[in-house]
Amino acid sequence: MVAYLISFSSQHSNDPDWNKTYGEIVKPLLAKYKAEIISRGKPEKGERSKEWEKVTLIQFPTKDLARKFLADPDYHHAKGLRIYHTSGELYLLGDDT
Repeated sequence: MVAYLISFSSQHSNDPDWNKTYGEIVKPLLAKYKAEIISRGKPEKGERSKEWEKVTLIQFPTKDLARKFLADPDYHHAKGLRIYHTSGELYLLGDDT
């Protein structure tokens, strides 16, 4: 059953190049885990919402593949970049079956 990573973030970095480096690391990893970016952009504020600058929705074939993506040693550096340059929240949604 499909699973989704949902990322809410706001950038607080003055480094314009970090996002390019992040993308160069993450793009092949998404392919490795058969993931697809479904949507990303500025979210429209809804009920009890925070003011995030960006939401990214990534679909994985299974929750297990999403977990493997997050635990991949090659993702470690990209994760560090994202955490250093943004504030945000990341959620994994999907059944374990």
